[in-house]
Amino acid sequence: MRSKNKMKQQIEIEDTLQERVESAIDDVRSELLNYLSENKPDSLPCLNNDLDYSGSIHEIVDGSVPIYTKEIQDTWYLHGSKLEDAYENAGCGNNPRENDGMAAIYYYIHEQVCRWYENEAEDIFEEWQKEQEVKTEDEE
Repeated sequence: MRSKNKMKQQIEIEDTLQERVESAIDDVRSELLNYLSENKPDSLPCLNNDLDYSGSIHEIVDGSVPIYTKEIQDTWYLHGSKLEDAYENAGCGNNPRENDGMAAIYYYIHEQVCRWYENEAEDIFEEWQKEQEVKTEDEE
């Protein structure tokens, strides 16, 4: 009679999704500051219209999506339900594994960038406005 040997294996997965989100947010923050200094608007610019007029926000998010199969698979293994939700929230189809799952990762990162912008960009804008007022006073 054969004995069934059970082997346990331990796998180490590097979770890069939050790091990729944070990198995209840092780049969007820089894009916002550049926009403010170049255009000097009177109100907070719209993320998806003003800031993304040239496509720079989409480029930032797109550049944050992993391209290597292993990293994409690991991201899906660890965050599959979040990625599926983001894909569904984007309303762009019914296959979250489209483009090897990269589309859902894109939508997740974009969703996180939008959430950050909604919560933090106004404070950055107000700080920038204060700096502009101080510069104006110093010039007088």
